[in-house]
Amino acid sequence: MALWMTWTITSAASAGENVDDVEGAVRAFDRSVQQILDRFPARSGVPAAVLRDAARDIRTRMLSDGRAAVERGERWSAAAGEVDVTLVPRDGDSPD
Repeated sequence: MALWMTWTITSAASAGENVDDVEGAVRAFDRSVQQILDRFPARSGVPAAVLRDAARDIRTRMLSDGRAAVERGERWSAAAGEVDVTLVPRDGDSPD
């Protein structure tokens, strides 16, 4: 099921993109987290280990609760530490 995914890592970055399914959302999220870790290894705010732990928690929840929600056609959001992710089932190209 096609999705609109948004994510925010407070004080670091945020983005949104269309993805084909929950697995695609996880891949996009993982790429984004890795880019933040690569570009801002000593950034102020959340230490890398804390960001990795929060990302791991969100990833697990995306693949369980997130998948179940979007399969029911429902919007899903989760937060862990400074990480927030939202998945929105979509029709066509609309994120709503």
